[in-house]
Amino acid sequence: MLPILTYHTIGDYNEVLPAGINTPIEVFRSHMDYLFQHQYRVCPLDQIVEYIINRQKPNRKTLAITFDDGYEDHFINVYPILKQYGFQGTIFLTAQYINGYWESEKAHGGKIKGLSKEQILEMRREEFVQFGSHGYSHKNLLGIGEEEKIYEIRDSKLFLEDLLGEHIRFISYPFGAFDEGVKTVVRDAGYKAGFSVWNKQPDIYSIRRIALHTHDGVERFRLKISPLYYPTKSLFTVFK
Repeated sequence: MLPILTYHTIGDYNEVLPAGINTPIEVFRSHMDYLFQHQYRVCPLDQIVEYIINRQKPNRKTLAITFDDGYEDHFINVYPILKQYGFQGTIFLTAQYINGYWESEKAHGGKIKGLSKEQILEMRREEFVQFGSHGYSHKNLLGIGEEEKIYEIRDSKLFLEDLLGEHIRFISYPFGAFDEGVKTVVRDAGYKAGFSVWNKQPDIYSIRRIALHTHDGVERFRLKISPLYYPTKSLFTVFK
């Protein structure tokens, strides 16, 4: 399966979120520079999905870049770097945190700012960024009832469609958590594809992605985007 990268916060924080999921700005820039210097083809996510649906096998240096949650640093730090290299990315937005704050005990002031409506619309106008859903309030979809599950999946889609004035085709599952029941709700809500992080039997509603973390320097990044990554994934831990 083609590599699909996923990031969370991109900033000069000091371990602001659990599991070291922040990527320092210059580390992220080094990842993008590696892709550019080695002539990787960074595709829009919808094109990658079409390749998967049609079982096409483009050049192995084809990949997509995604970001979960929707932090303000995606606008301040990520967006200029994507434009610099001419890369497109997809941000999976959590509806409740637009114009709001994410709580984090380790962040300055205990909070991390989410994207504003204006920032989202500015990125969309220049077409370097696509958007998908990451649920309404970032709840684990395996830990809630059916009615709340529908709200998280369907209503987040409707909210974002109203905000952006376009069809929302993709969802990434908070915490990567899903089961067959979740996939059924996603399908019934009209999504074209769903994204997790790791699973052994991916399908169009559980497409796996490669998570990038705090300590993923260029050498680890190079290995993670190579065909060797999935067979050797157990060797990659967040903290080493």
